[in-house]
Amino acid sequence: MKRILIISAGLQYGGVERFVTNIIKFAPADEFQFDYLIFEGFGDSLAPEIIDRGGRVITIPSPQKGYRRYIKKLGDLIDENHYDIVHSHTQFNSGINLWVARKHKVPVRIAHSHTTAHENAVSAKQRLYENAMRRLIKRSATHFCSCGVEAGKWMYGDHPFVVIPNGIDTDLFAYHDQSRKAIRNQYKIDPDAFVIGHSGTVYPLKNQEFLIRILPGIRKRQKNAELMLIGTGSDEEVNRLKRIASECQMTEYVHFTGAVMNINEHLSAFDVFAFPSLREGTPLALLEAQANGLPCVISDTIPQDAIITDLVMPLSLNDKDAWISNICKVSRNDPEKYCALVSESGFDARKAYQKLFDIYNNN
Repeated sequence: MKRILIISAGLQYGGVERFVTNIIKFAPADEFQFDYLIFEGFGDSLAPEIIDRGGRVITIPSPQKGYRRYIKKLGDLIDENHYDIVHSHTQFNSGINLWVARKHKVPVRIAHSHTTAHENAVSAKQRLYENAMRRLIKRSATHFCSCGVEAGKWMYGDHPFVVIPNGIDTDLFAYHDQSRKAIRNQYKIDPDAFVIGHSGTVYPLKNQEFLIRILPGIRKRQKNAELMLIGTGSDEEVNRLKRIASECQMTEYVHFTGAVMNINEHLSAFDVFAFPSLREGTPLALLEAQANGLPCVISDTIPQDAIITDLVMPLSLNDKDAWISNICKVSRNDPEKYCALVSESGFDARKAYQKLFDIYNNN
């Protein structure tokens, strides 16, 4: 049985974290032993799911707390457990992870890119760091993976890479009318309300603030509109968004769910999925929404490979009126058919993850 170390900054409810958690969920039985390495303070909400499937979750201080100590602890962990594979999902930090893995003679070292670009200009110091890490990744990795074509090109340039689609359990995310009624009842939302939904880590990059600020405009056209934000984040960021909701006099109509285990059921309660991210790789949340048959209004920064149905409408974040207009005019239409369409597009997890398991097995 091959021993695999998966390095993910955290295990909170976010796209990358759900991707790495799904690895152990869909892995063939009795072929791999998984350890997950995460950083202190980065969240571990998904850890119980990994432990229930026989994996271990190991926590150490983040590199930002001291690179020398981080490198020492990572090296000791590798020596202690004799890993066959190190699979790193920490973007540029993967350069350090895979360099340590190479130094400690791990035979298979996988870099995995999950995003496409920065939302803001970076400093000269940050650019130097990123360029150095790109070179280190190319020297240290034996395999180069990404969630999509654009994410791979951004991280690896012209170096060949393998696209591992962000697969989902498509059957799990199919629309169910019973779930729609149950979730609305749970949050005391009227059955006839127009619910705008969003799923993602509560973080400025996901741009939930944009949705809160356009909600008053939406409610002028849709008097019964409400906004539901699924996801967890720092207390500071959640409280900031709550203050904005209060400033917009929308507190009554904005629901912060925090972390939920049944995102699939929540999606059925929505009428439209709004996704104004500043940047993404191939977002799982958007794939899940499409499988649920939800009309999706998204920022035009989202890579095209995540748009796999006729449900999706990309818009510029500079045109708030277009967002308000398009959110108000959409409606669900035959949502049950989309689960199969997403599966046929190659994003069913059972098919998508097989590429990764082939790398694990065949090196």
